[in-house]
Amino acid sequence: MSRPARVAGAMAAASVLAGCASGQADAPSPAPSVAPGGECPVTRTVTRPTALGGDTLGEGPARPVMGPVLEYTAAEPGTLFAGSDWGGAKVLWFAAPGLHDPVVIKGRRLDGDSPVAFDGTQGEPLRNEIVIPPDPQATDWRDRPGYVRLKAPGCYAFQIDTPGSSTTLVFKAVGPTVR
Repeated sequence: MSRPARVAGAMAAASVLAGCASGQADAPSPAPSVAPGGECPVTRTVTRPTALGGDTLGEGPARPVMGPVLEYTAAEPGTLFAGSDWGGAKVLWFAAPGLHDPVVIKGRRLDGDSPVAFDGTQGEPLRNEIVIPPDPQATDWRDRPGYVRLKAPGCYAFQIDTPGSSTTLVFKAVGPTVR
């Protein structure tokens, strides 16, 4: 895909997620910006900012330890997701050393209507956002382990908000459709 097409796709993804930034999680969101079956404009930047974890997606002040493809597991017996209507994958999130503010992370499917949730294992509730709490004394990368919960493969985006910035990271999810 050409650079202009990737930029346009990323801008469209940011537009789709704009409803999440309003703080109104239940507000209607714009129509998906990626046609079903269309090419997913995944974030290609992968870095390793710290020896504390693996490669991270994107370059923002907070980012997930994952690549542009997230492989998730079904809600099968013997998994942390058993008995739920959601598949999932463990994802570690990092916040940069100079970022002392809270980080709010939300998700949205770009090529369909399947929801995105977080956590919801071992008695924890499913959440439509997660927060990396503030730490005014942070001098190194801080982390927040969690789970990304999905029901269907497709093109998705995370919106990562701090008081001073908003970053959109687009990824492709691969896994089973959970009914």
